[in-house]
Amino acid sequence: MKRFKWHRLVQDYQAVYLMIFAVYLASVTLQTTTFNVMYPHKLGVLVELATLAAMFGLIVGFQALTPRQIIGEVSLLALVTVVTLTSGAHYLLPTVMLVLAARQVSFRRIMKVYLAVVGSILLLAFIAAEIGLIKNITFVTDDGVRQSFGVVYTTDFAAHIFYICAAYLYLQARRFRLVMLIPALLGLVVIYQFTKTMTDTIALVVLISGYLVYVYRRKNQHFKWLRPLLRYSFLTLPIASGLMIGLSNIFNYQDKLLATLNDALSTRLALGQNALLAYGVKLFGQSPIPINGWGGDRVNTFTNGVGLTTYFFIDSSFLNMLISYGLLFTVVVIAGITWFLYQRTQQNDYLLPVIMMAIAISSMFDQHFLEVTYNSFILMLFAELPSYHTTVGAAFDQPIVSPRGALTDES
Repeated sequence: MKRFKWHRLVQDYQAVYLMIFAVYLASVTLQTTTFNVMYPHKLGVLVELATLAAMFGLIVGFQALTPRQIIGEVSLLALVTVVTLTSGAHYLLPTVMLVLAARQVSFRRIMKVYLAVVGSILLLAFIAAEIGLIKNITFVTDDGVRQSFGVVYTTDFAAHIFYICAAYLYLQARRFRLVMLIPALLGLVVIYQFTKTMTDTIALVVLISGYLVYVYRRKNQHFKWLRPLLRYSFLTLPIASGLMIGLSNIFNYQDKLLATLNDALSTRLALGQNALLAYGVKLFGQSPIPINGWGGDRVNTFTNGVGLTTYFFIDSSFLNMLISYGLLFTVVVIAGITWFLYQRTQQNDYLLPVIMMAIAISSMFDQHFLEVTYNSFILMLFAELPSYHTTVGAAFDQPIVSPRGALTDES
């Protein structure tokens, strides 16, 4: 009887968490579309505050934490509060609260909610943009016409597609067949053909390739030499962040190799170095840094030529994290997620490390790593996770799922 009550309590906790998460996710996702002109700013603030209060209530009222866990969570919240007050990045607090409150919540269900909410809003934005209800921001470059399909910028639309594909592939890992790759491949075509966004094109190719290596690693001996890639995939995050920060720091136009790399990366190294020289790195972050990007109506500055001389945007999530949110916060995030992924590999579970490998590559060149409307995988840190020790073959009719905690219902 006691066990039944505990199971019912966990189910109720999950239901409340997922409902609140869905509302918050819908709010922040709408603001990444050109529906944002119709969405009241005050409503977005109210949803954010309500999410904070609700997550705090779930943690205090329903989580049975050890003294060590309490100290850890209070310390993390204190750090994030200081960084939020310093940088003005108010989205950090609800994001971290969603991460902490995800204990006892099935991560598969979190990703199902993410797919349903974000996918539905993007579909709605696409239809609305095509019929002229909202703006479909497009502009012409040397590569051709780039479209955003109702999202505020083409690269943001491409990032949405990339993360949706990542969530979709994660959910298919229990029983995978090659035909299940079709949606991800279609996503790849859409990103490349309609947005001309090389960052997410490359990241999605890495994701699909790594995913196939993960799936077939025991059956196909041709993949044997790639197994160390899976084993050490947890290191991708510190390597990617260190590489982007390091290259930006040492960038010099006089170095032909770095200059060529900078051109290939759309001047991101030069922009990163400019940001490091102008603002430096503080321990707890700094006041909001003025930026001038090409999202939304600002795309006109690109088409009229003004944007080429006034553009300033820190595209890299890692550089932006370091400069805007501070050294301590950046170290805690990178080290914490790396340690988590290391623990997964020690359990012979390489699915999340492989997915995060592609996300790390994407985050070297875009700013969405800490935004749950894109990267809901950051909610994995405290959620209930199955361990996928996938069986041999293209079809996993009897997947071996070993829950990390007491929660066993992974529907």
